[in-house]
Amino acid sequence: MRATTVAVLSLALAATAGGLRPEPVAPAAAVVPDVPSGAAAARDAELAKQAAGVVDVFQNWSAVFSPDGTAIAFISNRDGLPQLYLAAAAQPAATPRRLITSAERVGQARFTPDGKSVLFTSDHGADENWSIFRFDLAAGRAVELTPGEELNRDFPFVPAGAPGVMYYSARRMDAPASALYAQPVAAGAAGKPGKEPRRLYGEPGLGYLAGVSRDGKRAAWVRVPSATENYLEIVDLASGTARAIYPATSASAASAGSPAAATIAASPASPPSPPSPASAASPASAGVRIEDAALSPDGRRVYVATDAGSEQALVLALDAETGREQARYTEAHPATAGLGPIVLGKRGDVMALGLLAGNRSEIRLLDAATLRPAAKVELPLGRGTPTALSDDGRHLAVTWSTPSAPDDVFDVDAGTGKVSPLRRDQRPGLSGLPNLEVSVAEVSAFDGLKLPVNVYLPAQAAGKRLPVIVSYHGGPAGTSVIGWSSLARFFTSLGYAWVEPNVRGSDGFGRAFEMADNGPRRLDAFKDVETTGRWAAAQAWADSGRVVVFGGSYGGYTVLIGLTRMPSLWRAGVDLFGVANLRTFLKSTSGEIREVFKLEFGDLDKDGPFLDSISPVRDAAKIVAPLFVYAGANDPRVPRPESDQIVAALRERGVPVEYMVAGNEGHSLSHRENRIELFARSARFLERQLGR
Repeated sequence: MRATTVAVLSLALAATAGGLRPEPVAPAAAVVPDVPSGAAAARDAELAKQAAGVVDVFQNWSAVFSPDGTAIAFISNRDGLPQLYLAAAAQPAATPRRLITSAERVGQARFTPDGKSVLFTSDHGADENWSIFRFDLAAGRAVELTPGEELNRDFPFVPAGAPGVMYYSARRMDAPASALYAQPVAAGAAGKPGKEPRRLYGEPGLGYLAGVSRDGKRAAWVRVPSATENYLEIVDLASGTARAIYPATSASAASAGSPAAATIAASPASPPSPPSPASAASPASAGVRIEDAALSPDGRRVYVATDAGSEQALVLALDAETGREQARYTEAHPATAGLGPIVLGKRGDVMALGLLAGNRSEIRLLDAATLRPAAKVELPLGRGTPTALSDDGRHLAVTWSTPSAPDDVFDVDAGTGKVSPLRRDQRPGLSGLPNLEVSVAEVSAFDGLKLPVNVYLPAQAAGKRLPVIVSYHGGPAGTSVIGWSSLARFFTSLGYAWVEPNVRGSDGFGRAFEMADNGPRRLDAFKDVETTGRWAAAQAWADSGRVVVFGGSYGGYTVLIGLTRMPSLWRAGVDLFGVANLRTFLKSTSGEIREVFKLEFGDLDKDGPFLDSISPVRDAAKIVAPLFVYAGANDPRVPRPESDQIVAALRERGVPVEYMVAGNEGHSLSHRENRIELFARSARFLERQLGR
């Protein structure tokens, strides 16, 4: 993996307490992780049994139909790691066939148009340098089609009318520059890869392939200068030339029916903020956000899911030659929802849409010709997405979960909207988990903005004062969506209340809400962290003296912000691969994230002082609460040195800190043994720190 090396200060390690000793690691590691011993190891072993019961409630996801509709391929972690499985579509109770046995996780999968093979992606050590493989169903053999250069590859498209070639977008991990590649799907002699990929189109910034026409002649490409300024292009795959199609940039195109880019509504009023970093855009910036795009099978029409630069969620059907609008779907419930992905079948007469309505998901079925609503899909309150339509357009595969049921795959009748399971697997550990009381509260921010908060309480806890875990999502523009969470189920089974705030900057609540934390407005989001934390501590079910701040990725950064800026609020913290130092992070993270963070936080070259001011490591001396830290050794998004820095700073001051590093993980917890270890160790750590 080509992760940029980040220099960190090598600090003397303070003596560790609680039965922990430093774990021997390679000399290159700046900070040594801990290994539990003695009483701590014994308690971990006890908690691991309970953690295993939750972790082994496995998930199935990302089902796709075979061309004849008789089989599904899907991803499952039933054997401890996301792997590829095959099952009969009409036999949900039958044991699925595991297609590969690998020490590496599988990302996505799709049948080739002839149904004889399955394409899938896998990386090494969860480093996100995804390679594409082909599994021959008859021979029972997989071959890597993209060996050699390490690239962050997106999943390929194989046009049904030209099935010999796959098309995919990719980029180096250390740079945003993206390119469109074409490569034969067939393997070479003796199972070796075929011809080398051809680079058809590229640009210096971030972009991705959204779809390919059935005949393999044109592609839809989305350019992503920032999270809220996107452009849709049509690429001629023969010549490699591209032309802009949306948003309309000329008066003639706009008058022809294509909506022009609009200025978004300003965010809610707030007290004066510090001077803006030079490069940070305000929430009044122009541009449109494109959630997804797709080409009709004949390539004559392109669909785009967008906010059109406003608070309105739309799907537009545009003429692929002229950009003229031919049809429009307007989402009203709520208008601020995020729409996508767009899923089209081989016939192109049915469209399925995922909908992120803030803290819940929904599914829409539309007539692809008119974009009028078709059958209504009734699913329980939860989280999920459509993944594939069958070739005949009659069946839609959906992944769905609820707080009480893990992610699983379902079949939606595209004509009636009726939902039936594609899998009926036995999960013995599920019945042993306590019931949950799930609710959504609305908390008022300092400026009156409403902050949705998901609350999960163990049902048997009525009348008790519970220790509280306040868990902040990643992103920054992520969302805490009501659904299955093994972490939430584990900690609620131990008697904790689990609270998930969606502070400003979260996705699915509208453009203004999502952009309300950009640049210097990040400080407003920090105020939301304090507001929601204090709200949780003040509830009748909460023990205000035992409130824990918890989060991963940007949520881990939020943990460190909470511990440095409002230290009296929290009794302890759990930081999973969180950013400690924005300077070192932006120098070492992936090129894709670096570009996105220019709008979210600021530019490293122009906004250094501001980035320093909101870097938790600068204020590490203010941390007084004990902290548990987890990192993946191969993390390309938040490289391990970020966790090293905060651990070293706390050890130097003697603040209780425990550090776990997984050698076979990246920005992930994919392996069963790592999940069980993290659950058990963090629970034991909190037990001790909270005096339970």
